[in-house]
Amino acid sequence: MKISDIIHREEYILCEISENIEFNRLVTSVDEMKSDDMLIIANPENSPDFSEASELPLAVICGINIILPDNIPSIRVSDPRLTMALAFYRYEKPALENMRIIGITGTNGKTTTATMTEHILVECGYKTAFIGTGRISIGERRLTDDNYSMTTPDPALLYHSLRQMSDEKCDVVIMEVSSHSLALNKLAPLKFDIGVFTNLSPEHTDFHKDMDNYFRSKLKLFDNCDSAIINIDDEYGRRIFDLFGKKKSSVGILWRGDVWASNIENMGFDGIGYLYHGRDFSFKMRLPAPGSFNVYNSMLAAALCIELGCKPCRVKEILAEQKNADGRYEIIKDDISVIIDYAHTSEAFQSILKDLSQLKGEGRLTVIFGCGGNRDRSKRAVMAKIAEKYADNIILTSDNSRNEDIKDIISDIIRGFDKGNYNVREDRAIAIENGILTAKKGDIVAIIGKGAEKYNIDKKGYHSFDERKIILSALQKRKEMTLCE
Repeated sequence: MKISDIIHREEYILCEISENIEFNRLVTSVDEMKSDDMLIIANPENSPDFSEASELPLAVICGINIILPDNIPSIRVSDPRLTMALAFYRYEKPALENMRIIGITGTNGKTTTATMTEHILVECGYKTAFIGTGRISIGERRLTDDNYSMTTPDPALLYHSLRQMSDEKCDVVIMEVSSHSLALNKLAPLKFDIGVFTNLSPEHTDFHKDMDNYFRSKLKLFDNCDSAIINIDDEYGRRIFDLFGKKKSSVGILWRGDVWASNIENMGFDGIGYLYHGRDFSFKMRLPAPGSFNVYNSMLAAALCIELGCKPCRVKEILAEQKNADGRYEIIKDDISVIIDYAHTSEAFQSILKDLSQLKGEGRLTVIFGCGGNRDRSKRAVMAKIAEKYADNIILTSDNSRNEDIKDIISDIIRGFDKGNYNVREDRAIAIENGILTAKKGDIVAIIGKGAEKYNIDKKGYHSFDERKIILSALQKRKEMTLCE
C-alpha cells in the first residue's frame, strides 16, 4: 500500500517523503513498529520516545508540534485525529455499502437499547454485529477479550472490526456512539443509516467542560445520518429533532411523539407493561426486564427495528422474552435481592435507586458504590446526596480508581453527605461481602457502577474482578451462617 492510499495530498501540510513509497502496516505505537511501517500519532500531547526502539518507521504522520529525530521523515497534518480515522478507514477498506450501520448515542441507555435492538434483529433473522461498551462481536462470537472497556473503539480497532464484519457479510452493525469518539473525529469517515438519541444529562465534564460542548459533540452523529429516531421527552432530544432536517421519528411519553407510550404499569422485579403506540398501530408491550427507564429503551429499540423491516407483532413477542443485559439491573434473588447495575452517571444512579426504594417494601435498601478515577469529579458529591436520599445503608468502595488514590475519590464523595450515614470499605470484594452478610431477609442490596465488567483498574493496571462470582460466594456464606445459627 502506498502512502497516497491512506493520506491525500490536500490533507497534509508538509510531507518529507515520497507519497508513492510503499509501506507494510499502519501502526499507532512505537513498541509495535517496524522499519517498513507507518507510525501515526493522533494525540498532539504525545511526543514518542524513539531512544529504545529497535527499529524506526518509514515515516511518522503527526501534528505540527511533535518533535521527531532528524532521521525520521514526517507527514505533518493540521488535525491528526481526523487523519488517523481517515487513514485506518482507507487502510482497512471495509465494504460498508453492504451493511446498515446504526449509531445509538446519549448519556444513559445506550447499551440496553443497543442490546435490545441486537436481540430483536437476531431473532428476526438478521446477521448482526455489535460495537459497544465492553464488547465487540459478530453474532455470539466476541472479537474482544474481557478487559475491553471502551464504548466506541479507537480507529485502528474500529475499522479493523468493521472490515471483519463486512467480510463476514453482516446485515446490520449496531454501534454505541460515545461523545468522546464524536469529539475526537473517530467516526468521521462513516455514514450511518439511522441515528438514535436516548437522552442527555451532565457527564464527562472533565473532557467536554460544559453541557454545550457535550451536546454539540452528540450532534455530530446526526450530521452523518440518513434518518434519526429521537427521544423528545429529553430537552436536548427536542433540540436535535428541531435541527435535524431529514427523515426523523420522535419517541416520547410526556411529549406524544410518532411513537409513544401510555398505561404504564410498573410490576417491580417482574418487569414493566405499557401500551406501545406506533404511527398506525398499537399493542400491549410486556417487558420481563424491570426498571421504569426500560420503557424508553424498549420504545427506541422497537421503533428502530420496525423501521428496519421487522414486523411489530414479532418485535412485541421478542421483547416479551428478553431480560436485561448482564450487569444492567441484573437481579440475583435469594432471601435478599441483590442488584448489579452499571449506573455511573448521577441521573442513572438516581433512576435506579429511586426505583429500588419504591420496591423495598418493609425491607432496607443498601447501596454499595464508588466513583471512577481520572473521571468527572463534580458528580461524586452529587451521588452521595442521591444515595443518602434513597438508601437506608451506604457502603463506599473502589470503582476503577485508575491513577487516583482511592482515599481521595472517597473523600470527594463524602463531601456530599449531610447525615454521615455511611461506611467505607475500600476493597470492593470486602464491601460486597459485608453488604450481603449484614442484610436482613427481604432487604435489597444494590451494587452499582461496574455492571458486567470482569476487571478492576488501579494504578497497577487491570486486575481480574468478577462481581457476580463475589456475590454468589457471599450469598453461599450467608446460607452457611444461617444454618449454623
